[in-house]
Amino acid sequence: MIGPLIKGLRITFGHLFKPAITVKYPYEKREVAKRWRGRHLLRVDEQGRELCCYCGLCEAVCPANAIRIYGMEDPTFTRSDVGKIAEIYEIDYRRCIFCGFCAEACPRGAIVLTTDYELAEPEREKLLQTKEVLLEKR
Repeated sequence: MIGPLIKGLRITFGHLFKPAITVKYPYEKREVAKRWRGRHLLRVDEQGRELCCYCGLCEAVCPANAIRIYGMEDPTFTRSDVGKIAEIYEIDYRRCIFCGFCAEACPRGAIVLTTDYELAEPEREKLLQTKEVLLEKR
């Protein structure tokens, strides 16, 4: 019983005299890993069209039911396109657990998770991100 206590105190005193690592947050941002899953983005192709084809896989695979999507016919439909786009695409950050399943399930790579971790909002209604907001945040 004394041995583990002494070992723990040795580790504590070893860290006691090391310099503290402090990040002055609003002015200095912490670097995150490349695999960090943060804010969602909807991607577009070279012509500026959305990549989302309204397959519904992201909504189906979301374990927290944070994604709501409704589709419509694409007005710029050509034979090479899928023919549908998402009319309503909403992600509720109040429910999202940032698991990344939506990005993995997307067959066209339309949704990606960025390394942006500043998601706090003063009002709860702003945590419901619509398609227009997800397309704007580049």
